[in-house]
Amino acid sequence: MAQTPQSLKEEQRRSANYHPTIWDPSAIKSFSTPYTYELYGTQLEDWKQKARKLLASTKGTVATLKLIDSLKRLGVAYHFQDQIQQALDQLNVVSDDLSTVALHFRLLRDNCYPVTADVFEKFKGGDGKFMDSISGNVEELLSLYEASFMAIPGELILEEVKGFCNQSLKILLGKMDQVERSLEVPLYWRMERIEARNFIDSYAVDDSKSSVLLDLAKLNYNLIQSAYQKELKELAEWWRELNFKEKLSFSRDRLMEIYFWATGLSFEPQYAKSRICSTKYACLATVVDDIYGSLDELESFTKAVTGWDMKAVEELPGYMRAMFSAMSDFTNELAQQTMAWTFCPTSKNSGLYYAEHI
Repeated sequence: MAQTPQSLKEEQRRSANYHPTIWDPSAIKSFSTPYTYELYGTQLEDWKQKARKLLASTKGTVATLKLIDSLKRLGVAYHFQDQIQQALDQLNVVSDDLSTVALHFRLLRDNCYPVTADVFEKFKGGDGKFMDSISGNVEELLSLYEASFMAIPGELILEEVKGFCNQSLKILLGKMDQVERSLEVPLYWRMERIEARNFIDSYAVDDSKSSVLLDLAKLNYNLIQSAYQKELKELAEWWRELNFKEKLSFSRDRLMEIYFWATGLSFEPQYAKSRICSTKYACLATVVDDIYGSLDELESFTKAVTGWDMKAVEELPGYMRAMFSAMSDFTNELAQQTMAWTFCPTSKNSGLYYAEHI
């Protein structure tokens, strides 16, 4: 059967030779886990209740600060936001211990309290520089270094802190495993799910650990993973149905990478719809970025997209029509979901679906 000039033109379009994805839909569909909110939701609630009692019964400034820090790094702090805020409201830290002051400062800044960096001035010597005794204390340096990343523009003292700690910690490399990790990626820059997974292992061998928090963190992590698997399977089916592998073979398939990015934006299970919509949007935007064509084709594509001009769509080559159709379907889907959420915010079609299970 003779090919038309248009079909030959589409076949001859260049490719950037992007590497193919290793995450095909069948691999994603094979994911499985024994953990579900239906089976383990009650047990999760039991551990959360025990953790609330632990937080309420903890006495002492240092113990309370360390407990709050552990809750956050274990990835379960979102269950106890009100209690954590109440505990931070009641703390009045007056201490000469740099580790305590730095931890208190970091937690307050992380929870949006208007705390000033002047609390670190008292740890300077008469020459205006940080005391030499600090430079040999790994725990104090780490705590101060992590706090320095909570700086806001114009806080020169925290920039000074960061430089001082960075130089001092490099000398102490090998003293603690955490030193190398913090120098590479400080706490404030880490993805919360990755930090939770890594910290669960570290916390498990800590002599001062709480078995309640450890059990809660493990179960909570596995349950959130089960939610992610469910969302990924939905996304993989959506991507398979678009059939871009055939219709736009030159484009990138980065579904898994983009979903991973979306979990970094909002990891909590109740934000399922946010992750799904963000992933779909970024996947489509990536494909649009890969589109090429003649100036006339690109102008027609731009006109079609910016004005939803169906006449302009008819003038597009087949792969551009497929792209426009996918964008149009996603936009309509998003509009319908927004309307459903507006009028029925507790619907299972809303972004609050998983809130019923946590």
